[in-house]
Amino acid sequence: MPFRAPLTADDLAKIRARYEACSQRAPCAYQDTVVWEDVLALLFEIKRLRALALTAHQLRDNLKKPGSCLDGVWQEFLDNLAVEPCVVELGELKDDLLMKPRRRARPNES
Repeated sequence: MPFRAPLTADDLAKIRARYEACSQRAPCAYQDTVVWEDVLALLFEIKRLRALALTAHQLRDNLKKPGSCLDGVWQEFLDNLAVEPCVVELGELKDDLLMKPRRRARPNES
C-alpha cells in the first residue's frame, strides 16, 4: 500500500496552530472530525518515517562508508539508526522468531 504524501513543515505548523492555546477558544472546543483527521495524518506520517528508518537500516551495509571527513557523521547516523525504536523492535522480533523452541516440561506421572 503506498504511503500518503509526506507532511510538509507548513502542514505540521497548521496542525499545531489548530491546537494552540488561545483566549478565543476553549480547550474542548475542537471538532471531532478535524481532530480525527489530524490524528490520522500524524499517524500516517509516523508510519512513513518508521518505514524510511527501516529501509535505511536494511541498506546500511550496502552503502559505502564515505572515507572522508564525513566518517563521523556516517557513524553518528548508524548509531542513531541502531537505537530507533522500529529498528530495535525489528531486531527483537527476529530474535523471538529465531529463538529455539523451549521444550515443554512433561507432567509428572504418579
